[in-house]
Order: sequence, then structure tokens, then C-alpha cells
Amino acid sequence: MEPSPAPEGRRERKKRETRERILQVAQAQFNRHGFEATTVEAIAEQADISKPTLFNYFPSKLSILQALLPEVDERFAEVIEATAQTSAVTGKRLEAFFNYVASMTEATPHLTRSLMLQSLQVYGSTEPSEGPSDLRRFPATRNALQNLLEAGIQRGEVRSDARPEQLTEYVTGIYVHQFMTWLIDPNYPLHRELVAAATFLTAALRPAPPA
Repeated sequence: MEPSPAPEGRRERKKRETRERILQVAQAQFNRHGFEATTVEAIAEQADISKPTLFNYFPSKLSILQALLPEVDERFAEVIEATAQTSAVTGKRLEAFFNYVASMTEATPHLTRSLMLQSLQVYGSTEPSEGPSDLRRFPATRNALQNLLEAGIQRGEVRSDARPEQLTEYVTGIYVHQFMTWLIDPNYPLHRELVAAATFLTAALRPAPPA
């Protein structure tokens, strides 16, 4: 039997709560104003701490955003995994995930844009990393997608002439392309195109009919 973890002390609890408050405030500020327009001073003021105190937790504004990325990654993975609790076939599960991402982007466009833009440089940054060391961006989401496709292959709903890792790369490539296009053109109909992409992928992933 593993020993129980030591109870959290008052000092550790206050540090954890302060860190969480900084992230909550920063997320709200990034969503309201965007990453570039948000200042460290505004985050510190809203979090009711001094700027030097904030820097004790995060060395820069980028590192704050970096710390938000794993949470988004885990949330996306949880959405994918939750679809496994339903009776939906693989294609419908994929469509549900794409629709969720599109809806979230519509609800928090500034935050999503900030996360997407900055995630392109976070893992190549020389600053201390708060995120996963895996060079694949959003690794939990990627693993959840691969598990979804592997389960689909086992049920005969997904083609088996390519490895699950390959299929995951194809799905991820189309998914990321939609976001890259949206980043370039804010008027790009992301929700419509993500739904269309999911419909296309559902057909493309389906096993070929018997000869």
C-alpha cells in the first residue's frame, strides 16, 4: 500500500491558490483583450498581487499563457474520451469533438487565437517550460484521437489499411489546417468548415466495401 500524501501546508496552499488565481485572471484577460493587448500589470492588479510577486510564479506573460496550454489540451482529450461513453460510432464521435472545438472557439475567440498563435512558439521557446516536454503540440488530444481511431478499427468502423498513428496524423493535419486558415483570415467560417471536415473524414476513414 502506498503511503498517503502529506497534507498540504498553509504556505503551499496559499502558493497554489495564488498561482491558480493568476491563471484564472490571465485567461479572462486574454479572452477579453487578446494576448498582445493584455499587460502583466493588468494581470497582477486583477489578481490582487504585486508585479514582483507575479514574476515569482511566472517569468513572463508568455510563460503564463504557456501554463494554460496543458489545461486546454486535457480538456480536449476529456471531450474525446467522454464520447466513448456513448453508443455513437467513430465518425459521430469525431464530429462531436470537431463541433465542440468550433463552439468553444466561437465562445472564446480571443483566447483561442492567443493559444493557437503562441503555441506555435511555446515549445521552441528558451524560457522555462510550464507545458509538456513532448514536441507534439497538444499531446493528450493527439493520444485521445489515436485511441478513438484504434477503437474504431477494432469495431470495424475505421479502415485498417493504415496504422492508427498514420490516421491520427491525417486527422490532426486537417484539423490544424482549419485553425491555421482561421488565424490568417478571422472571417474564415471555422465552425462550418470544421463540421465539413469531420463529415469528410468520417467517409474517408470508413473501411472499403468488400470486393
